[in-house]
This record gives sequence, structure tokens and C-alpha cells, in this order.
Amino acid sequence: MAESTRISDVPDLGRAYEPGLRRVPDRIPWVVGLIIVVELGERFTYFGLSGPLQNYIKNPYIPGAELPGALGKGQATASALGNFFKFWAYASTILGAVVADQYVGKFKAIVIASGVYIVGLTILVATATPAAINGGSAFGGLVASMVIIGLGTGGIKANVTPFCAEQYTKGSAFIKTLKSGERVVVDPELTVERMFMWFYWAVNIGALSPLITVNVEAKVSFWLAFLIPLIVIVLAAIVFTCCSRLYIKTQPQGSPIVETARTVYVAISERGFENAKPSALRERGRIERYSAASNANYTDQSVDGVKRGMRACKLFLLFPFYFICWVQIWNNLISQAGQMALHGTPNDLLQNLDPIALIIFIPFLDLVVYPTLRHFKIDFRPELKITVGFFMASISMVYASVLQHYIYISPAQTIHVWVQTPAYVLVAFSEAFVVVTGLEIAYTNAPESLRSLVSSLFWLTIGVAAAICIGLAPVSQDPYLVWMYGSLAIVGFVAGILFYVLFGRVLNQPVPVLDSVETTTLGQREDEEAQIGGGKCIPAHAGIIGLNVTLELSKRGYGRHVTVMAEHLPGDESIDYTSPWAGANFSGISGSDANALRWDRSGYSTMIGLIDAGAEEAKYLSKTESTEYWDQAPSQDKINSMTEYLRDLVIIPSSDLPEGVAFGIKFTTVTLNAPAHCEHLKHLLSQPRYGGVRFVRRKVSRLQDAFLQGTHIVFNCVGNAAFSLAGVTDLKCYPTRGQIVVAKAPSVNVNVMRHGKDYETYIIPRPRSDGTVILGGYLQPRDHTSQARPVETESILSRTAALLPVLKNGETKIIRVAVGLRPSRQGGARVELETTPEGNTVVHNYGAGGTGFQAGMGMAMDAVDLAADILGHLQAHSKL
Repeated sequence: MAESTRISDVPDLGRAYEPGLRRVPDRIPWVVGLIIVVELGERFTYFGLSGPLQNYIKNPYIPGAELPGALGKGQATASALGNFFKFWAYASTILGAVVADQYVGKFKAIVIASGVYIVGLTILVATATPAAINGGSAFGGLVASMVIIGLGTGGIKANVTPFCAEQYTKGSAFIKTLKSGERVVVDPELTVERMFMWFYWAVNIGALSPLITVNVEAKVSFWLAFLIPLIVIVLAAIVFTCCSRLYIKTQPQGSPIVETARTVYVAISERGFENAKPSALRERGRIERYSAASNANYTDQSVDGVKRGMRACKLFLLFPFYFICWVQIWNNLISQAGQMALHGTPNDLLQNLDPIALIIFIPFLDLVVYPTLRHFKIDFRPELKITVGFFMASISMVYASVLQHYIYISPAQTIHVWVQTPAYVLVAFSEAFVVVTGLEIAYTNAPESLRSLVSSLFWLTIGVAAAICIGLAPVSQDPYLVWMYGSLAIVGFVAGILFYVLFGRVLNQPVPVLDSVETTTLGQREDEEAQIGGGKCIPAHAGIIGLNVTLELSKRGYGRHVTVMAEHLPGDESIDYTSPWAGANFSGISGSDANALRWDRSGYSTMIGLIDAGAEEAKYLSKTESTEYWDQAPSQDKINSMTEYLRDLVIIPSSDLPEGVAFGIKFTTVTLNAPAHCEHLKHLLSQPRYGGVRFVRRKVSRLQDAFLQGTHIVFNCVGNAAFSLAGVTDLKCYPTRGQIVVAKAPSVNVNVMRHGKDYETYIIPRPRSDGTVILGGYLQPRDHTSQARPVETESILSRTAALLPVLKNGETKIIRVAVGLRPSRQGGARVELETTPEGNTVVHNYGAGGTGFQAGMGMAMDAVDLAADILGHLQAHSKL
């Protein structure tokens, strides 16, 4: 059970969540504003060069003519080439995503794409001069620049939105008291929504650039109109690169696309993602059929992540039918304006009404409309926003069709060009609902390793729409335009209806804090407990401490009485769920107090015994040769204790110790595959022979809520949440941050550790993981930072390579970088029985810090022993 509030943000930690609290977005990190400014520059460049393209291609080069031109290829060719450019720019987002997710990361991918962008624009400027146009090189230069600029655009578009959102690191809703005294729920989903709205607002500030470039095109020349965007993209690239140290950067994670393809293959073979989860495969005895399923990174959570990403991609299938309406404002409506009375207004100026309308509409939505809807508890769900956007685009095309009809039946150039305004404004309003919400879906539904790819698939729908419009080129000219616009209106309307019918409430995902039991009535709670089935013994948490307590209860015959209640379950990945991030081995990291020494001895002996006996619980445990060094010698009590039970123990002579090391030992240790071990224990404990333990995903805000009907005792294993959980509020608790590098290193088969005064360096091979090792690390008390720090990653790689030189043999490959918060406690772990003011019995078992896997079994034995009298009144079933 992870905390329902974040310690650093909440002054009133002991208070529980009350129903009906107002939702508010969090403060957006200031560095997001910097990225938004850079994106503004990129969009200035893209729209600034796109604005003049229709005239540049369509009209002939006649100096002094009312309509400027260069190539004289006609409207059909201009529309086709313009749509090709859009198609290629958005289709190439796939390449940008692959480069970022698999090879260089989002930041470097954006920098590389910016360089490509600059090269393409330089070619366009050089071939748009009057000499180049007259010399016949303009068309070839245009095509070449379109291809190169499209690559640059795709590389930036695929990565900049997820890179921007990743600067906000809070993943859970939390409660905050405002200066006015009002308690509110700070909702990360609303924060991401606001971030993308203002991101898109900045995009449309940049999209005003045609106000400059089309006037320069009309009054001076095309080459100067293209030079202005070139200067802006150079400046934006310089600013973005120079601010590198300010950004939070996620590292590429191996081959996520390949791993995703393998997951999809397993899901297809097993007829569903739920059946493809390793827990389900193990239960049916099918896990050995798939090599991908034996990988340590293949977890229930990773399968869920791919499932969410695939669901987001499915939602995008109808988006091209929206974008074929949207694309019209950048080509055919410009040509339509050329048939109207301009009165000195450039025919490609009105396209700027789209960004102008958005610049006004987005703040109005964010500051007025959405807060008002939330105040009256009106749920304007994502699928409703998208459907409304489809309908608005459809109405825009109806308007364009009717206007085109009157253009045909009226004398030439008698209808004023500004009559086009509603068509542009309606499309703009639709973007605020469709595009912004689409970006949110792409980010929030994608697993971290695939955010660029899923975002690129969203942008690809524009490319698909542009490709469709290329096919419509023959009817994108007189006299077919009335029917062309009318057909698009029908397509947009029908697609909107289909979207709502097909996807309904698919996007309506609850925020975890609202799953608190305080949001239910008494009757609802009774219904919930009836469904859960109650439980006489409830370990509250499903980390390694809670799992070990459950295992110990099962071994003593009480499994059928046990319900495990937790917000996070094995297979999940969350900064608030520590166990999956552990290196997981037996080491000398623990303290020298009597409890720690006893728990270490008990845990080591039990795990070694399980391995020797070939027990099912030891499937992901392994005996491993280990070497450990201390920069400062441990206490003699600890040394004496270790020599009594550690197998094959040898104290290393001082002459053989590395420089700066005061003490060292070699022995046979136990290493564990942490995430796989936790999932395996959950699978075993759920089986009838272990008592059929029930696992319930449920978030509570106070200890009392863990007592369901008929509960006799709760084992409180809440970890970091002990600091703030009402009914516990242990102010001695604090998180100790750790950062690790998960790597492939097939040559590593030994455990090596060095304990420093303010650091930990360790190499821990993971059993049954195809050569995966954990490289670490750090011990940073009271540091809540959830994002990895690149400088620490470099330090880990340097220290571990110095400790074990085989890591430098060229085989080592980084899979991912992860951060976990160890649940630490001043004075050591708390294993204690308490009777609450309500008369309920609780056994507290938390605060193990980084020793949960090695001390957890010993702590579990003590915890269950404390409850022996109460457990004695329960009828034990079979003992394992």
C-alpha cells in the first residue's frame, strides 16, 4: 500500500482523503516552459516555410503579379506536393521514434533532427532565388528539401511532446492544502492535460509565422521568406542544446520495439494480453513455450504497458478521417481564397485564423470552461472531446462546400475573402479537442520505453490523411470542389459517430487517489468486502516484506484465511513500489544491532535451505560466489555473526585488499531475480496448496480501512507509506533513494560489492534472466527524486567497471536505468504488535531499508510469532 499523498507536498500528512474534494492541476515545472519556447521556434519554422508553398508551386514566376509564384505547376500539383510534404513529415516520425526509443534517447534525437532540418532549409533557400528559379533548379531543390526537412520534422515531432511531459515526474494524485485552507486533490492527469494544452498553444503562436512569410513572399521574394524560418530554427536548436543540463532525460532501453513485437506475438498466440502475462502463462504451464517470457523484463506490468499502447494505437485508427478535413485549410482553402475578392489581402493569409483562434480558445478552455465543468462535476471525457472535434471539422467542411457553391454561381471575385473565416475558426476549435487529447492519449497510454513510438503513430495519422488527400488531387480542382468539400463533411461526421460508438468510455480511467475507501458509502463498502471475501489475516502491502509474511502464514497453515491488500501488486512498476527495483541479494549492508544480525542469519539460512531442497519458492534464487569489501571495517559483532553461518566464508588478507578497502570477505551468497521472484511468490500463494491466498488491489488512506468484516489481525507492511498513513504516522520513517543500471553482461556470474561511507557499489547477477545483472548504486536518505540522474548513471558504470573489469569486455549492454525508494527507518525496522484505539490488532513490519530481501524471511517469522495467540484461535488448514 503506497502512500496516497506525496510527503514533500503535503503539510497535513496524518489526515485522510475526504470525498468530494476539488481536483486541480499541479504547477508545471519551469523547464517545461523552456521546451515549449523551443517548440514554438520549430513550429514557427515549419509553418513559416509551409505558408508560401501553395503559391510557390501553383503559380508561375511573373514578377509584379498579384499572386506570387515560382514553379507554375497548377493547383492539383500544388495540392499533391503539399500533401506529400505533410505525409512525409508526419510519416517520418516513426523513424524519429525508433532512433530515440532504441538508440540515442529523446534529447539527442531532437538535436540530430534539428541539424537535419537546418540542412534541408538551407537547400530550399538556395534554390528559391530568382536565378535558381529561372535556371530550372528550383523544382529539384524543392523536392530534395521537402525530403530532408520532412526527416527533421519527424524526428522532432515524435519526441518533443513526450520529452516535454517527462519533465513532470509525479505519477500519483495527492492531497494538498491551499493557502485558503481548502483541501484539494492535485491530479497528475489534469496537469498533463494542462501541459499539452499550453504546449499546443505555443505551437500555434509559432504557427502565426505565415503572417510574416507570406507577406515577405508577396512583397519581396520567396528565398527571403524561407530564410526567416532558417534563422529561427538555428536559434531554437542553439537554445535547446545549450540548456541540456536542465532537462530530465530518460535513456533508451535496449530494443523496446522488438520486445513489444514479441509481446504482441505471445498475446496473439495466447488469444489475449491477459493470457500472455507471465503469471497466467505459469499458471497454465505454458511459459516455457516462449523464450521472450523467460526474460526478466517480461512482466505482468510490461504486458499491461504494451496492451495500453496498442489500445491507444487502436483509438487513432479513425483520426485520419478528421485530419483529411483539417488538411484542407493548408491547401485547398488557400486556393479557394484566390477565387474571392482579396482587396490587398494575400490569399494565403487567412490560414493564420486557425492559430489565432486557438491562441484565444485554449486559455479560455483551460481557465474558464474546464474548471467550470469540474466545479459542476460534469465529466467532459476524452472520447467526448474527440467526438465534438470531429463534428466541428465536419461543420467546417459543410461551410466550405456551401461557400464554394456561391463562388461558382457568383461573378468572379465578388465574394469577400474574409467570408471564409468560420471555416478556419471551426477547424481551430476542433483541434483543441482532437489534437490536444490525442497527444494526451499517446503519452499517458504508452509504456515509458515506447512513448516516442506511440506519439509518432498519432502524428502518422496526419501523414495517412495527407496520403488520402494526394489521391483526392484529381477532384481538388474546379469544378468538383463543392462535392469534394461536401464528401469530406460526411466522412468527418460519420467518423465522429463511429469513434464514440466504438470506444465509448474506454479512455475514462480513474485516478488512483479516488479509489480510497472514503469515497464509498457504507453499503458500497459492504458490497466490496463481500466480493473480496474478507480475510481474518490481512498483510497490507505486496512488496517482498508482505509476501514473506504471507508465505510464512501459508507455511503455518493459515493461507486460506489470508487476504493481501495493496495498491501495487507484483508485476507493477512504480516509484512507490520498491521491491521490483531491488538488486536483491544477501550482503553485509545491514546494521550490527541484534535484530538485524538475527534476521540476516535467519533469512540466509532459510534461503540457502530452500535452494538446497529445490523448493518451488527458490525458483528465482541462486547460490552465487560473492566478494564484499568495506571501506570502513564492520563491527566485530557483525564479523563474528557472519563467520558463524555464511557458507565458504574466507576473510581476505589485508595485503590482497584493493586500495582504500579496510576489510573484505568471500563467501557463497544468495542472489534473487527481484521482480520475477515477487511475481512467482504471488502465483504460488494464490494456488490451493498454499491456501488460495486472495490478492486485492485496493488503496486505503488509513490503517483502520484495512480491517474488513471478520478481520482478526492486520500485518502492516506498508513500507514508505508508514510515514504518512493515518493510524501509523511513523515519523522515524524516510525513503532512501537508490539508482541502478540494469544491463546485459553474460560473462558476469559473481556477486561483487563495495560498501563506502556514502555510496554502495555492487554487481549482482540475476538468476534465470539470460545474463542480466544489476549495477549500482546509491544510498541517498530522504531523497524523493523519481527520475534517474545521468551523472549518477555514469558514476555507477565507472565504479562497477573498476570493481569488476570484465564489465569492460564489450559485451555489457545497458537495458534500462531505474530508481527505487527503499523504506528506511531510524533505529532499524519495526516488528511490533499493537492494539489500536479501536481495539484491533496490528503487527507492524516495515522499515527494512535495503535489506528487505535478505532480512524479510526472518522478520516475517518474528511478525507471525507475535500473532501466535490470535492465530491459535483460527483453524489452521494443511501446513506446507
